[in-house]
Amino acid sequence: MNMNDYLIKLAQNEDEKRLIARLNELVQKGVHGIGGNSDFLDLRQQELARAVAVNELAIAWQLNGGYEEAERKRLLVHPEWEAEPNARLVYLRISHKEFKEQSIGHRDYLGAVLNLGIKREKLGDIVVQHGAAFLIADIELADFICQQLTRVKHSNVVVDIMPDEAFIFEPPEPRALQLNLASLRLDAAIAAVFNLSRSDVNSFIEGGKARINQMEIYKCSAPVKAGDLISVRGLGRFRLDEVGGITRKGRFRVLVYRS
Repeated sequence: MNMNDYLIKLAQNEDEKRLIARLNELVQKGVHGIGGNSDFLDLRQQELARAVAVNELAIAWQLNGGYEEAERKRLLVHPEWEAEPNARLVYLRISHKEFKEQSIGHRDYLGAVLNLGIKREKLGDIVVQHGAAFLIADIELADFICQQLTRVKHSNVVVDIMPDEAFIFEPPEPRALQLNLASLRLDAAIAAVFNLSRSDVNSFIEGGKARINQMEIYKCSAPVKAGDLISVRGLGRFRLDEVGGITRKGRFRVLVYRS
């Protein structure tokens, strides 16, 4: 099996096949002395990017989202002999002109930016802290967002460009949960963390609202393991941090961090 066949076999759908092809094209340009970067990638897409980049020894590469803990990152590629390239990211602060509604959250900020006609892949993380939102985006969008984003939900906002060093991420304190799971399945984990019935959980999963490591999962019986980031649209997300021993009743002891 050649490398191209191997990479294509990693894809689970046509969108992933097209993504792998674009990433491979980016890497091959790096081999020929042309550096560049991908769009922002979610966690699943980053796995594919690593698989594409790690096998090419003639380039240097990194996944960069603007700060160490970023979830959405871009693949940066450059020739091995070239200095590290500019990540071409911009840090934008979205501030409120008046008292902010307490109900404004991540989804509201993201929706407001997307309503400007900007594609999600051009946007990195949105961090909500200190009564404002901090958006990492492609540098080419900076002026457009600053000029056009004037309202989030029912609140007037102003957007300004921050110096890179001015952004300091302060992660929210996750809540640790010690749980006993009937099985290491997606439905069992979601039911235990969010205190839901299996029938309610099944409707979330079968409705396409559940993800493991940013990949949509439709099978309730999908296996989960330590390190998995599990999210359910409308409920929240959690990380399955540890899988411990088994209780006398045959249940799995797990440590979960819910954010």
